[in-house]
Amino acid sequence: MKKYTPLNCSLLFVVATFVFIITISPSCSTKKNHRKLDIERLFMQTTKPEITFTNSGGLEGMNGSRSVSEEVTFTQSTRSELDNNEVLANEMDRLDTTKTYRLSGVVVRAKSNFATERDGRVHVDFDIIAPTDVLDPYWRLTLAPMLIDGDSITPLDTVYVTGEGFRDKQMGDYEAYEDFLNTIVDPSAYDSLFVDWKSLNKEILKVQKRNYSDYKRAYDLMMDYDNWRKMNEMEFLRAQAIARRHKRHVQERYWRQSEKKALRYLQKNTDTLGIYHRYMGKYEKDYTDYLKKQFSFDWLPSITPDINIHAQKDSIMSRSYIPRKYREIHQKGLTLRDIKAKPFTKEDSAKIAKHHYLIDDIVLNDMNIERKGEIFKEVVEFPIPGEEMTGLRLDTVITAEYDFRYPYKQPWKIEKSTKKLEVVLAAMVEGVDKSTFVFPLSDTLTYFIASLAQLADESLVIERKMLHKNMVDNQSLYPDYRTKKSHRFRDIRNPEIFDKIVEAYQIYNNEADLVVDSISIRAYTDLEGLWHENYELSLERAKEVADYLRQKGVRNPVPKAAGEDWPTLARQVQSHRSLLYRQAILDSLTSAIYPDMTEENIKRDYPDDYKIIRQEIYPKLVRFDVTLHINRPGIEENTLQETHREDYAEGIKLLREKEYMLALEKLAKYADYNTALALVCLGYNDKAQEVLEALPETGRNEYLLAIIKARKDNKNEAAKHLQKACQLSPELYSRTRLDSEVRELADELNLWDTLNNQN
Repeated sequence: MKKYTPLNCSLLFVVATFVFIITISPSCSTKKNHRKLDIERLFMQTTKPEITFTNSGGLEGMNGSRSVSEEVTFTQSTRSELDNNEVLANEMDRLDTTKTYRLSGVVVRAKSNFATERDGRVHVDFDIIAPTDVLDPYWRLTLAPMLIDGDSITPLDTVYVTGEGFRDKQMGDYEAYEDFLNTIVDPSAYDSLFVDWKSLNKEILKVQKRNYSDYKRAYDLMMDYDNWRKMNEMEFLRAQAIARRHKRHVQERYWRQSEKKALRYLQKNTDTLGIYHRYMGKYEKDYTDYLKKQFSFDWLPSITPDINIHAQKDSIMSRSYIPRKYREIHQKGLTLRDIKAKPFTKEDSAKIAKHHYLIDDIVLNDMNIERKGEIFKEVVEFPIPGEEMTGLRLDTVITAEYDFRYPYKQPWKIEKSTKKLEVVLAAMVEGVDKSTFVFPLSDTLTYFIASLAQLADESLVIERKMLHKNMVDNQSLYPDYRTKKSHRFRDIRNPEIFDKIVEAYQIYNNEADLVVDSISIRAYTDLEGLWHENYELSLERAKEVADYLRQKGVRNPVPKAAGEDWPTLARQVQSHRSLLYRQAILDSLTSAIYPDMTEENIKRDYPDDYKIIRQEIYPKLVRFDVTLHINRPGIEENTLQETHREDYAEGIKLLREKEYMLALEKLAKYADYNTALALVCLGYNDKAQEVLEALPETGRNEYLLAIIKARKDNKNEAAKHLQKACQLSPELYSRTRLDSEVRELADELNLWDTLNNQN
């Protein structure tokens, strides 16, 4: 087998990589370098991308669509008539950017529009127009609008208009880059792809053999130790058997000696006491000395002939001489099960593989990984914007056969002091040959901020109040008497109703410029009983109430009798739909000559209806009409009083400064048109509608109601209010185009002609 040489493989990889880069690099042939630039024709024309107001149209010319929102024309015009929307400059006090001004020999049309402010935001709407002259299948047109807010210039989202051929070039570059990426190996695959397997397998076999040798050596040592241990145990058992035999022999010998000596003492008639114990003591000493010598029992504090030698086997064995090679095994008590065979694992393979990598290939692969960004820039000359790219509004592919028009809508948060915004367009063309052409900046679009706060009515700062010399306050009270013929005040079940009269009297008298001259108390009764008796009854009741009011401090109460209340009865009968003979009864009431007879006739002829009248209508006839006659002694006749309200003026100022909540705090208590305007600016539409519906019908009130109804998507009602507003205040017609709610409503329902005809 051929010997592996990393250098040869690395050289092949370098060559392959170089060939790949040369292949995917942009074509730079001699013919390419000498051809004309793709963007050459842009230098031969003056056409450029433009921006214009939405729905403003354009002018078709030889070079495509053009915005004509702003143009300056120098003429020697001698005509005296004016076109529509054209005014003389010397007749205007202030600039109106929606008009065309005619100067001496010059016509200037301002390029401006209005942006509607809502909740501190506006929408800047404009169209980007790119005529076919600036489009080509092999170009990419970059359109970058910029918004100017005071001294601040903010780039808006970019729009890319890409030709089909240009996009094919982009896609081809991405495919080439993808081919490059496919040559890169993930580092996690190094162990399988960039490894010298021959030397790796040899190393693995070597490690496996080493693992076997280590296990075999430990196994043999353990087996030798087992043999040594078993031999020592046999020697111990032999020594134990000898010790037992020696014990028996020694014990019997000393016993025989004690018996012999005792027999001799008996023959001599000598006392034998203690002989046996002395010989047994010798036996114990002789035997224990033997044990100490034979088993080295020196570590025990005391030894007796009855010691269990077998129980001391482990101690004896541990104190016997152990060869050095067996000491660790013996001390740890190891067995054959404690010897672990070391298997060869994947981790071992990976660890060994790291020392058998194809280093040159890995280094080149790592370099390609590190240079992916650089290679991308070299290969992909015109990247396609992705989702992660910020500041991109649109990237579209076109055929370049027609003009390109893109409606651009940009929400923008404005400061309170912002009066206008400006938009300008920067544009650039890129060709597939990397040539570029930067267009001059477009004409500037100017947006004047149109806020609802501009509708504030400053005339309401002056409060105008008509001061009348003489006034009256009329109130109707309905007492509940205990009986039909009761007239005394104490017979009234609800006397507290008269406290309202006392309270009103005190309020008017406490006013510095008002005096209550008198109070007339007119009493009415129902029809039960005779007419003249009811008249007297009403007079008595009026007198009782007058006395009560005098007791409460009311001066000059004048009692008056009204008797039976026939007019109220007729009105109630006319509105009572449940009466079967309502019209006949009504005819009887209106043609009555003798009241008592008329009542009897109704009772007789229409008993069912009479029952309803008595139960439901008669209680409404028993009442008091109280009139307070008020005089303003400080003036000779009715006078118009005007008062400048400082807090109200501050509210108007805050409203114009777009401090809507602070303005509402100042204006809320007045509940007038400006209060409703502040509520509308804050988006409190329901509350604003409630305030407006309580006010008189005026053009401004109707205009705000139209905006509120439009916000609630009640288009028909909104249209009615808008038409009424322009009818009452024709100047609001021009304002309609500034507020998005009613402007969109008029566009959708085609109301412009109707609104204009009301002027």
